[in-house]
Amino acid sequence: MNGPLNPEQIAGFQHDGFITCDNLLGPAVHAGILAMVEEVADWPSTEDRWQHYREHTEQGTALTRTENFLPFHTGLRQLLTVGTLTDAVGQLFGEPALVFKEKINYKLPGGGGFAPHQDARAYAYGSQHITCLVAVDENRIDNGCLWFAPGRHRDGLLATDDTGCLPADAAANLSWVAATMPAGGVTFFSSFAPHKSAANTSLHSRRSLYVTYSPGSEGDLRAAYYGARQESMSQHREGDGDPPRISTIGHFQGKGVH
Repeated sequence: MNGPLNPEQIAGFQHDGFITCDNLLGPAVHAGILAMVEEVADWPSTEDRWQHYREHTEQGTALTRTENFLPFHTGLRQLLTVGTLTDAVGQLFGEPALVFKEKINYKLPGGGGFAPHQDARAYAYGSQHITCLVAVDENRIDNGCLWFAPGRHRDGLLATDDTGCLPADAAANLSWVAATMPAGGVTFFSSFAPHKSAANTSLHSRRSLYVTYSPGSEGDLRAAYYGARQESMSQHREGDGDPPRISTIGHFQGKGVH
């Protein structure tokens, strides 16, 4: 398939399970994304449309994630369903791609990190997925960028602990590479690629827009995913004494707010 990625980038993704592209989107596109993410962050909380999640930090309660905003924002829907990002993921799949899910992780100063995990553990629908991370802010080590274990996506699903994350001893035996990039940069990664991130210890936010795609040949799975997610999250909220989660697996290391 034709698209914005060159053969070396496609080969790098197949070899490592992720690639980082600093210049895939131009400054004007990034400025538009920044404005749209700020719009979504200002939306009020809802139960039946988009979902905001918050966490406790030393600076107080902070917004940590927004899920399921695509039907409610025309600009982001246009950005994430047609054009450069979708075409690039189509190249990596070798066929047209469809949006599977979307989220914004804000990781404001003091925001929590994520334990080593594979996204595939949280996806009950579809055989494979590729996530596109757009750096709204610069992604640095001190503000909690992603780290990947190159090549381990080829091992399939790895063993997990009871939270759905990689056991600490297994994660310690992996070799990790930091995916730093400038604001406006893009990282594509397989749902089987082990990854993690640390807390944001800087004074600056590390907002990132994530959109996960599935192969078009498997059909539109987004509604099925969000239906199952809503049921899973509702059951978890009803558990006695359960800590609040922002996902169906327990990889978030911050202090969630009910």
